[in-house]
Amino acid sequence: MFKRFLVCALALTMIICMVGCGGQKMDANADKAVLAYAEMIVQGESSNMAAAGISDADKDEIRKQFADSFVAGLSNIVPLTDESAKTLVEKFYARFKKDMKFSATLKKDDPEQPVVELKTTPMDNDAGAKALAANNDFIALLGMVGKLQSEGATPDQLKNNAELQKLAITAFTAYIDGITFKSEQTFDVTCAKVKGSDGKMHWAPADMNVFTNFIMGQQ
Repeated sequence: MFKRFLVCALALTMIICMVGCGGQKMDANADKAVLAYAEMIVQGESSNMAAAGISDADKDEIRKQFADSFVAGLSNIVPLTDESAKTLVEKFYARFKKDMKFSATLKKDDPEQPVVELKTTPMDNDAGAKALAANNDFIALLGMVGKLQSEGATPDQLKNNAELQKLAITAFTAYIDGITFKSEQTFDVTCAKVKGSDGKMHWAPADMNVFTNFIMGQQ
């Protein structure tokens, strides 16, 4: 479910698009850079940001785009206020910071395309979808939205309905709290040279989509 909300991955890709010229000195280790990207995607922060050339301003933009995408992704179910979206995004980040850990080890020390072995416990999306479908709060949310829409409620009216927003937070918090993870898996991350917003050269996953898919259990 949350795969479609990962505009933060797109924001990271925007950073990656600033490709520098070959031959420039690299500023950081590939393993720490990969760890930074992994943690940014699902935790919204990382102690390794400097290794990837991700600034505090980049972090704020990534978190903002994640929240914006969250609102857009749920709009077909229920329109969310900015405050509701922020609450849910912070709950998501907190859950993944607590329960999804990463380890990264340099596997191939190549001057052009090093390979980093990333280990983590990806999301179990099938289990999450089943849990959501059986969630009484989510069922109640769908029923309430349907009833209000049948009575002519507009998206803005749904957004300004305090009772509906409260139920939405309850339903999706239950989903976030109920997310389960697969057993530990390993993924080889091929890296590419990029220029960070700090103007220095860093390593980053060469294919952000494949990288994100692994973390989010889409492989």
